[in-house]
Amino acid sequence: MAIFGVLRDPEVRVIWLADWISDGGNFVTFIALAVYVNNLTGSATAVGLALALHSIPWFTIGPFAGVLADRMDRRRVMIATNLVRAAVVGSLPFTHHVWQAYVLSLASASLDPVFQPARSALLAQVAPGDRLVPALAVTETTHQVLHTVGPALGGLAVFAFGARRAFFVDAASFVVAASFVATIRPRGRPKATATPALADLREGLAAVARTPAMRSYALLNAGLAFGYGGILALLVVYVRDVIHGPGGEYGLVLSAAGLGTVVTSLAIAARDARHARTPWVLASAAGVGAFVLAWARPSFAGLLPIAFVAGLADAGVGIPMTASIAETMSDDLRGRAYSVTNSMWHLATAAGSVALAWLGEPKRLGPARGLALSGGIGSALGATVLLGGGGWAIARYERTRLASSARSDPPTH
Repeated sequence: MAIFGVLRDPEVRVIWLADWISDGGNFVTFIALAVYVNNLTGSATAVGLALALHSIPWFTIGPFAGVLADRMDRRRVMIATNLVRAAVVGSLPFTHHVWQAYVLSLASASLDPVFQPARSALLAQVAPGDRLVPALAVTETTHQVLHTVGPALGGLAVFAFGARRAFFVDAASFVVAASFVATIRPRGRPKATATPALADLREGLAAVARTPAMRSYALLNAGLAFGYGGILALLVVYVRDVIHGPGGEYGLVLSAAGLGTVVTSLAIAARDARHARTPWVLASAAGVGAFVLAWARPSFAGLLPIAFVAGLADAGVGIPMTASIAETMSDDLRGRAYSVTNSMWHLATAAGSVALAWLGEPKRLGPARGLALSGGIGSALGATVLLGGGGWAIARYERTRLASSARSDPPTH
């Protein structure tokens, strides 16, 4: 595909490779932590809490981290956070009580809101102008491959080493990713500002809120995330207690969801220059709803196609939203815009992980009905945003984007 030509730029390629390495390691910890906490406690709510703790920093310090990304050398921020995360995750195998795992998991997660806005803003510096959107498409599309490979890698790591030792894989990935980022040419800090941090934060929130399409994307993404948070927490319990599979099968089910995301991502990237993103956004609301079929208590094989369809939601909203931020926001606002949308996503995921996992406990609805409820609620929230004007706002933005693109195309003979 032509969009992959942007990888001829060595610095874009470095960011791309660093993403692959660190994301793969992150999925190992994601799977290992869920299995590890479930082994220690046997509780769906405990697993949901472990996943929710990962999201808390995004909606507490996350917005302020976006301000940091717009004020500091983004390359140095990425290197430092990767090295600190390596040390924290490498300590998880030495824990023996669930509260210790919670503390270290929260400490590692607290660095994610610092790293991600800096990474997104640095990419815009590495690939400026008309190279930015192709670079975003490539990095986001290939990132989605990790939704297939990553959970499978996490499941295999748990199979091979056990949940406790698998954390070392993620620690090593952070060190390698930091070494890649260190090869990027320093670009210094963004332009200096004397504005107070709170004023900068308000400016970032206002930038998203006053742009109808971005506001709609952020709300839609959050609604789908609420349902998907419950799905992520309850799947590991469903695999263990309902179909009586080993913990590694949890990762394989998530890999099927990742495969759906990858297929959707490639389709979006191939058509993006001349086709509206709106149909993918509309279909994403239905994707999460596929887990309503969990009410029928499907087998492991039956879960795979359900997860594949649900994977549509991640790419169907994620890629259009990321590209739209790059297209509508100036460089000095992008870090904050990414933080705002990511914070909303993580807040909704955390709430869904805890509330829906609690409802899915065996003494309440049970894992199967809890999964079905999670899928139904996520789909309903997404549909509410779209029918409440979000679909119209996104469609209007897409008409403007495509019209502008058509005007800038060179004439053909």
